[in-house]
Amino acid sequence: MSNCLLALLAVTHSDTFLFLYWDSFGGPFFYIMTSNSYASSTELDAVNHILMSVGESPVNTLTTQSPEVAIAQNTLRQVCREVQAEGWVYNTEYEFPFVVDTNDEVLIPPTVLQLDVNKFKHRDDYDVVKRDGKLYDRYSHSYKFKDIDTLYCDVVWFFEFDDIPQVFRDYIAARAARIAVTRMVNDEKAVKLLSADEALLRGLASEYDTQQAEYNVFQGADFRNPYPSYKPFNAVAR
Repeated sequence: MSNCLLALLAVTHSDTFLFLYWDSFGGPFFYIMTSNSYASSTELDAVNHILMSVGESPVNTLTTQSPEVAIAQNTLRQVCREVQAEGWVYNTEYEFPFVVDTNDEVLIPPTVLQLDVNKFKHRDDYDVVKRDGKLYDRYSHSYKFKDIDTLYCDVVWFFEFDDIPQVFRDYIAARAARIAVTRMVNDEKAVKLLSADEALLRGLASEYDTQQAEYNVFQGADFRNPYPSYKPFNAVAR
């Protein structure tokens, strides 16, 4: 008997539909379909999307004591951090000022995912990296910045799931669902369908990013920086 649709099991707040199929081998097969509407969704919605992807029932709160809920939430947070670390328009700032403190050091908040000295402001005066929660200059081999009051850096920030644009929430939830199914269920059909959904949502996120950045053929999103021209690999092929 070919695959047949048995039932529409659930609809989440983020318009995610869970269908149950019965395949020719006699086992149930779950298919997740997202409507991609841009109504606001929450971390709970995303966790429920992941849970349903692996055949688990949705929950009413993230405080539910369940190993499946913990795995879903941890996977979501991991993917949320990975995706944001790529650096998108909404979480990237140029020439962000870091003030040198009274110890001649620059403390870095834990929400910084990536940073580098802005070359337009400082040229090649510094080569900084983040170490032990502070900026370290690899040129001087020191944490000390004695001849400057403020260091301007290009920063990629981390935001909580509920604070990022909806299109990225949809993409992150889809990617986390695909990873969870691969790890917990290992259903090739489900992974294939979820991968297609993930690819579509990444395309929508890239489109959003490109439109917000206002890229053009002469310069990048940062109109104050004379160096970066339009780079399709930064905007689309991430």
